[in-house]
Amino acid sequence: INIPNGVRLVGKNTFKGCNELTYINIPNSVTCIGKSAFSGCSGLTSINIPSGITKIEDGTFLGCKGLTSINIPNSVTSIGMFAFANCSRLFSINIPSGITKIENGTFSFCEGLNSIDIPNGVTSIGERAFYGCKGLTSIKIPSGITKIEKGTFSGSKGLTSINIPSGVTSIGNSAFYDCSGLTSINLPSALDSIGSKEFDSYDKGVFENCTGLTSINIPNSVTIIGNKAFRNCRGLT
Repeated sequence: INIPNGVRLVGKNTFKGCNELTYINIPNSVTCIGKSAFSGCSGLTSINIPSGITKIEDGTFLGCKGLTSINIPNSVTSIGMFAFANCSRLFSINIPSGITKIENGTFSFCEGLNSIDIPNGVTSIGERAFYGCKGLTSIKIPSGITKIEKGTFSGSKGLTSINIPSGVTSIGNSAFYDCSGLTSINLPSALDSIGSKEFDSYDKGVFENCTGLTSINIPNSVTIIGNKAFRNCRGLT
């Protein structure tokens, strides 16, 4: 499909579920792409995002399982919830420097991602942002992050180590659940809580099922170790 030059808006759900669509050209005249516009377009292998776009809405590319890489223009300052969720073959994506927040579930189940560079300006990473990214082997968390939210890296089995910034004071339930490849992790000296005792029905312990962990140093600053925090960490000695 070629969208004619002059089109300014691609509305929400416009091509949702068009799973046979393999190619689409979006002209530079487009300045707005609506929520879930390409959700479920599993046949798409690549797509151009025009330079006039400033926001990628919720679920825009959710379930685009054929996408292998995508270039996000520097004009983009906001990426919505689940925008790239379940893009299981996506192995490469750039996050523009103007992004300050990664929303809930943005890259969840992007199983092909092996690394991602998060800009230093990011100060918030939402719940389950990288949930189920089992191919992820390395990630750098920016220094401005003060909280690791619920389930952020849950199921990222390829991670072997992770550096948590010194300003982080709390780690949410399920944050590293089932990160079975994790062998080491540093906990910052400012850390106050490792999970909580308040559990939702889907919550897991912070490091539950991290079977590769052999040791962990809990700082003196910690006042709360939540339910199931280290459950089934069979390698701990």
